[in-house]
Amino acid sequence: MSEVIEKFSYREFVDYAVNRTKHSVCYSESSRSGSKSFTQTNSFEESIDYANNGWDLGLEQFKIEDGVLASGTTHLNPSLAGSMPHVQNFINGFPQQMFELVDEREYNLPTLDLVVPLNYSHSVDSKNALKFGKSIVAYINKMASTHNIRLTGVFCLKWGNKGRRTQVVTLKNFDEALVVNNIAFAFHPSFFRRVWFSVMESREYWSSTYGSNQYQDYREYVKSLFQQNKGEKIMYFKSLMDMTSFKFTQENASEFIL
Repeated sequence: MSEVIEKFSYREFVDYAVNRTKHSVCYSESSRSGSKSFTQTNSFEESIDYANNGWDLGLEQFKIEDGVLASGTTHLNPSLAGSMPHVQNFINGFPQQMFELVDEREYNLPTLDLVVPLNYSHSVDSKNALKFGKSIVAYINKMASTHNIRLTGVFCLKWGNKGRRTQVVTLKNFDEALVVNNIAFAFHPSFFRRVWFSVMESREYWSSTYGSNQYQDYREYVKSLFQQNKGEKIMYFKSLMDMTSFKFTQENASEFIL
């Protein structure tokens, strides 16, 4: 089977989704036309706002329903871009006119690769996808208190006889601050069903659908993906395809330690 692997940073992935040109072979634009019941956002523009500025409402929902995600402190740091305005800096004409939310963390921690498959079938209910996302974010938040983590999201699908196409998105690299309100949106249904759909709508191999999920050999694929550059441990998370039996707890959020 032929295979193409594309690698993006979080910012590159979102920017591409916004600026791409729809390919002539693609007659669908579900990234724009998808319903809220399917995507859990009202529009593509709303999903991009969450992607750029953080899904703060999601954090509030997590706290209200499940208690605070993890112990620790979140700081408001002045920044050129963020999720909240820095009024005093704006009045004084300073360039850092926004606040970003940054979790307090220690350095010199053992390294850990966390890998999460982000695609799932059309039949997965978006509300269940939100539940899955909550469990993943809670687990990431927990592990970040004891490990220097790199968080990678993977979209792995097959496109008929055109082979497998995989997009690897680095959501957080080693030694980068964990900005939880941005990380939360990566596991929101719209990150897949609007942002990723938008990327795929620019591809010449689009063929009547958005591909079929590939999980049969995913564990081996994860091993090969990080063979040359990996943390001290690699943890692969269960996929949303396990939704019917999946328990949304931190203990059950991970499947393999490779």
